[in-house]
Amino acid sequence: MSSDISVYGEKIIRVLHALSSALKLYETNNTAVVRQIDEMDAALKEYMSNNSEDLRITLRPDEFFVNDRLLKVDLALYLRARDVALILEPLEYGDIRFSKECNRSHVEALVNDLSSSIRANVSNMKPDYGAITGKKAVGSSAAAFRFEPDRLAIWLYSGLLDVTEQLYSQREKIPSLLPIKRSIQLIIDNMKNHNGIYQMLSAFRDPETERSRAATQVAIAIDVIGFGLFSGLKGTELMNLALTSVLGGLEQSADPLKAVSPLFGFSGLGTSANEVILTLFDSRAARFGKRASPAARLLMVVEAYHRCLDEEREESLPQHIFNLASGEIKGVDKGIAQFFARYKGPFPIGSFVRLSGERGEERGVVVGHADNELGKQKPMVMLLKKENRLGPTVNLVSDSSRQISEALSVCKEGLRLVEL
Repeated sequence: MSSDISVYGEKIIRVLHALSSALKLYETNNTAVVRQIDEMDAALKEYMSNNSEDLRITLRPDEFFVNDRLLKVDLALYLRARDVALILEPLEYGDIRFSKECNRSHVEALVNDLSSSIRANVSNMKPDYGAITGKKAVGSSAAAFRFEPDRLAIWLYSGLLDVTEQLYSQREKIPSLLPIKRSIQLIIDNMKNHNGIYQMLSAFRDPETERSRAATQVAIAIDVIGFGLFSGLKGTELMNLALTSVLGGLEQSADPLKAVSPLFGFSGLGTSANEVILTLFDSRAARFGKRASPAARLLMVVEAYHRCLDEEREESLPQHIFNLASGEIKGVDKGIAQFFARYKGPFPIGSFVRLSGERGEERGVVVGHADNELGKQKPMVMLLKKENRLGPTVNLVSDSSRQISEALSVCKEGLRLVEL
């Protein structure tokens, strides 16, 4: 979605929220209502002058679309959009389209009927108001994504990255943790059934640039959730570990006291405060050989893995896993490191590998594992054709004509997974 379209979509949602609030108190000729009509008319004129396609806003209680694409939202916009969706849902008018010929009289007609509908608590909405048409918002994003889990994962992952970037850039203001906690919970729920795509996303590294601090911490949080699920953790334990992973990036010092000091300013931690602070403190202390809780030792191993990814970028993913499992990485719990290696497998999802067999040498990216030990030793590999064009996916468990002959370095090969 172009940034312009999403910006205009956000403007219309904010105007609809202000309108719905004003219409509960005032008649349509009141200054507060007229001001919002002016805002909507101006936003639509500006949009139509810069874009050839109609503007479509679809609002459901927890999912918001602009021109049929999910809109990433911060907490303030989420709350406003949800309020509007809950108002429009019983009116069966959550799907609104503004076409090129839209003018102020059309907006005024829409607002008049919206006002009477809100006051009477019954729908007086018409299917169209000139160049504005509306109908019931059907389905849900969950249903839309049922057959596209990868797309949902990318949206959720990028959403967590966005709110984490905001947290780090606004830390002096002590921003709300609610957007981060909501993003984490959605990811936990989705990872229970679709883990592989998240492992792929957490492994993405651009060979030409370093990962940002937020990108690293989000990748750690994703692997902590996946490893936690593999280890049998549930509910609050997963949330606290993932939240600790994200907040651990606020202070990069290895000193345990310095690491936890920023956390004391967040009232939004609520009942999780003690667990999150102690887990982060222990995970730093454990690097110096101090005793730590099982959760802290789990986090410490995942953090060590991602430090290796960032500091030794020319190594392959399988080599990093081998180094962890064999005790090459100092300051981690070897037993948990070996368990983490079992979770990732000898060829982690996101690995770049060379295959040999009857068809000669081929290259590919590991994109999945069958749910057993053999499946991790013989993963599913998406082949890469000439100029890194995507080819078919082969399952090495069932395809005996190919086998992995070498693990390759993404950086040395200059492969940018984000462009595949």
